[in-house]
Amino acid sequence: MALPHIWPQDPWGRVLNGAVQAEDLPVNVLTMAETAADLAHIRFETDLHSVYLTGEVARNQGREPEFIIVLRHALRPVGLDLFAAAAGLRLQKLHPEFGACRIQVFCWEEIFPSNGRFSWPRFQLGVNSICVAGRDLKGLIAPQRLTLAAANASIIGLRDRLSSLVQRLKAVSSESRVHSTSRQFASACVDAAFALVMADEQVYSEDPETMVSFAGLRFTERRSGLAALVRMSRTGTLSSLEALSVASDAMNWLPDAADEWLDANNPERDDALPLV
Repeated sequence: MALPHIWPQDPWGRVLNGAVQAEDLPVNVLTMAETAADLAHIRFETDLHSVYLTGEVARNQGREPEFIIVLRHALRPVGLDLFAAAAGLRLQKLHPEFGACRIQVFCWEEIFPSNGRFSWPRFQLGVNSICVAGRDLKGLIAPQRLTLAAANASIIGLRDRLSSLVQRLKAVSSESRVHSTSRQFASACVDAAFALVMADEQVYSEDPETMVSFAGLRFTERRSGLAALVRMSRTGTLSSLEALSVASDAMNWLPDAADEWLDANNPERDDALPLV
């Protein structure tokens, strides 16, 4: 019997979609998804291809919805980050029963790159998404393999990303910014730690406790620090001192482990690896 937080796989080991069916979503989630689709339609009009609910809420868990918007454009238009941030705040205001709302917008080339390399948003659509508007792309996406290319997406550039977040923790003064930055840091660490072992273990999960349980099989001496990262990814902290303490422990080993993995599997430090 499959474990609840490990994604199902087909007989060839390819990861299947872990999200529930749209009809199994609660009414308030469906209502919020309709609002997200309306915001996307208003902003992008005929350039909009489809909208997807992803993250924990797509599995009837958690209360922080995430959406992926796909555009028909081949190239990425300007202003998408500003729209995504404003739309996320608008969603949260209109649906206060939910927490922070995250929206990501991708153009067609980012989903189906012409160079045949790995696409993180395509992977995410394949393993954990529900189409809430437009034509569902999942019919064009084969079940995803847990390759080095998939792992690379969470590992490449890790040192710079974490260092930037540490500097933000040192610089910010408001508790709300410390809270959000601490969660971002911890989530990036959990994702990367799991990615370091994912291709070898050939299992997939987006549940932080499950992810670090597999990472802890290799990094046994880091289990305590990994558990602290899980807690901070879930609830964050208002204390910059606490956040920096957890971050310091992670920075002592995780970037080096990521570099070792890249030296072995992506010495050129390519942002995306070939699918095969």
